[in-house]
Amino acid sequence: DIQEANEHFMGRPGLVYESGTTAITGTFFHIYCITDTVFSLLTAPDLTGDTITGVTFAAGTPIYTRVTAFTLTSGSVFAYKLESDLSI
Repeated sequence: DIQEANEHFMGRPGLVYESGTTAITGTFFHIYCITDTVFSLLTAPDLTGDTITGVTFAAGTPIYTRVTAFTLTSGSVFAYKLESDLSI
């Protein structure tokens, strides 16, 4: 339902804050770049085309795709967890 989808989008299942170079795994549906951010690894099963590692994402950039792992080279992000039993 709409209410549940909105709660999910606002982070009800939880979120991860990362500003270091620790490898992060999980299932996320949205990554928000708090500061200018560069990824050394970004595993997004639904993403096709060129790799986006090494690309600088400006502060305030949202990345909307399913992500299962990421590692930052620099920057800081909020990674919003995906609740597997909630269909949006």
